[in-house]
Amino acid sequence: MRELLDLTRELADKEVRPRAEAAERDSVFPREVFRVLGRSGLLGLPYAERWGGGGQPYEVYLQVVEELARAWLAVGLGVSVHTLACLPVAALRHRRAAGPVAAGHARR
Repeated sequence: MRELLDLTRELADKEVRPRAEAAERDSVFPREVFRVLGRSGLLGLPYAERWGGGGQPYEVYLQVVEELARAWLAVGLGVSVHTLACLPVAALRHRRAAGPVAAGHARR
């Protein structure tokens, strides 16, 4: 966990914070920041590793979001929305992988 938070702080300091003021002023969406966060594995932290996630508990995920939000609130919020929006996709994959029981169908 410590290494993950150190990585997050480093990215916040080097990639996120330096872009915030100009992007906010110019109303520019931080696409490159999200690409960096995605390549770093920070956009799927609470999801299972077998689906490409980080397999992290929500407490760790929330600490990462807090660190990013300190650097640029819009990015922290964006990571949160991204993660919540992907939840139905991850849940559907889980149900399909686990079979009919996980999907709510009883086996006889």
